Amino acid sequence: MNNKYYRAYFFKNLTNFLIPMLIPLLVMGTLSIFLIQQYVKETINDNNMNLLKQTKENMELIFNDLDSLNSYIIANANEFNNLQTMMDKRTLTLKDYKDLASLKNFINSSISARSYIDSVYIYFQNNSGKFITSTTGGLVNLAKYPDYSWFNNFYYYTGRELTWSEKRTINKTLFDKIETPANLITMYRRIIDHDGVLVLNIKSEYIEDRLANLVTTEGQSLFIVNNENNIIFKDKEYNLKQSDINRIISEPNSFFEADFNNESFVVSKITSKKYGWSYISVTPHQSLYHVPKRLLNIVLILFFICIISSTALTLYLTKKMANDVKMILSIFESAEQGKSLPPMPSRIHDVHSYIIHHISKNFMEHNLLKLHLSEQKYKEQAMEFAALQSQLNPHFLFNTLETINWKAIGLTGSPNELNEMIENLAAILRYSLDEENKMVPIMEEIKYTIHYIEIQKIRHKDQFEVIWEFEEDIEKYHVKKLILQPLIENSLQHGMISGQRCSIKIKIQSTSDHLKISVIDNGKGMTTERLVEVQERLNSNAEHSNHIGLINTHKRLKVTYGNEYGLVIRSKIGLGTVIRIVMPK
Repeated sequence: MNNKYYRAYFFKNLTNFLIPMLIPLLVMGTLSIFLIQQYVKETINDNNMNLLKQTKENMELIFNDLDSLNSYIIANANEFNNLQTMMDKRTLTLKDYKDLASLKNFINSSISARSYIDSVYIYFQNNSGKFITSTTGGLVNLAKYPDYSWFNNFYYYTGRELTWSEKRTINKTLFDKIETPANLITMYRRIIDHDGVLVLNIKSEYIEDRLANLVTTEGQSLFIVNNENNIIFKDKEYNLKQSDINRIISEPNSFFEADFNNESFVVSKITSKKYGWSYISVTPHQSLYHVPKRLLNIVLILFFICIISSTALTLYLTKKMANDVKMILSIFESAEQGKSLPPMPSRIHDVHSYIIHHISKNFMEHNLLKLHLSEQKYKEQAMEFAALQSQLNPHFLFNTLETINWKAIGLTGSPNELNEMIENLAAILRYSLDEENKMVPIMEEIKYTIHYIEIQKIRHKDQFEVIWEFEEDIEKYHVKKLILQPLIENSLQHGMISGQRCSIKIKIQSTSDHLKISVIDNGKGMTTERLVEVQERLNSNAEHSNHIGLINTHKRLKVTYGNEYGLVIRSKIGLGTVIRIVMPK
């Protein structure tokens, strides 16, 4: 074997090894990556939305506290009118102190039930600059209270909203000496009737801790933004620019990808229609899609492993096959020149050594095989004929017996169609097993075909009809047994359409030299590709097929009448199928 053929053989083998390994690997890898990405995307969106909805619900509970306090003020207008009057008094009466204590108890009860509330202030317009706070007893003067920045925000706030918020840091005094900073979220609610404000101070660290506990993905950050696009809460020290916040708020989609500070993120958001706050989740892209990336790396590694292993295996096999081919060629060359055969392999260990042994054996036994060729051919033909007829209609017998069994379960002992099936089946069995190779009158073949049809009508509940068309002068002709049954069986098995009555026409014609039998149905029909496939199977040596009855009949006709005879099939999808037999008289 020269180098040109060796290389061609090598690349052919390499292709044969690589394609079956690489194509499934690439298809499954690509499909897996795609499906995982879709799954991750949907899961991320669902999880983030659930997380943000939970955060939104928690925050709106706080807004509800503010609304509840405001509703209490409205419901107890007389008491709070008295409070506004107290703020303008220089000296309070005993009754004023009692009323003030009652209001303080209500405010303190709201704080004690909710650990996230730091303090509550109530301010009505008054000339003394006084207000009531949950942190001290009685009325407090703004000028003497350490936290007064909230009043400036209220006083100079120009918006028309009834509710707004801001993030503040105040200094708290511990043990009357030590001052510690405290981060607060202050929520304002206008009290219109009293030209005042209800102030609810929320502990920032409490909300931020709750947000941190909700985060499930590495690197994920949660933000709460008020109706002025200012960040109120965030669970970690990750800073977004104001332009980034504005961009997120203006984005119409609730789930999207964006780049911040040269890094890709997946963003989810929801907005409270009632209060105008936005709840945002920002997660690094790489922390979400690390599984598909890892899978891609595995696929690439396996891809290169397949190439290397396939190349090594191909080199080994190609070299071995080349040596075996050289051995076979040398045997042919020695036989042609009359020389002695080269040394054979010591043992048979693969297909090539098997071929070499058999080539040698065939050369040595050539003359003996030539003498027995005619006898062997005759035996093979006889055996094939017997085998074909022994295989005839196994599906029909099986289906019929199964139907009889089914009918026997539901029927009583009185005469019924089950008896008809048994009688027809017995007649067919006697007919098929009696002198299996002889020719029979065509009317006898028709008679036992009708037995078969009667059984099939019971099985298919009269979903088909059979029309016979032949002339009386055909009675004198003989045919091979059981050539009509497989054709009708094919129409029933492959042509019938569910819910539609099928019509089968059996037409027998006599010409000057031939007898023509046609079985025509109006069933499903076959596509051109399917028809070509069936015709190829008729002429092949395949023993296993869905059309084994047709194949056996085709082979029997060829064995009996010669290779120029057999079945001719015509079919059109949706119109039906015609199977024709032409045989010499």
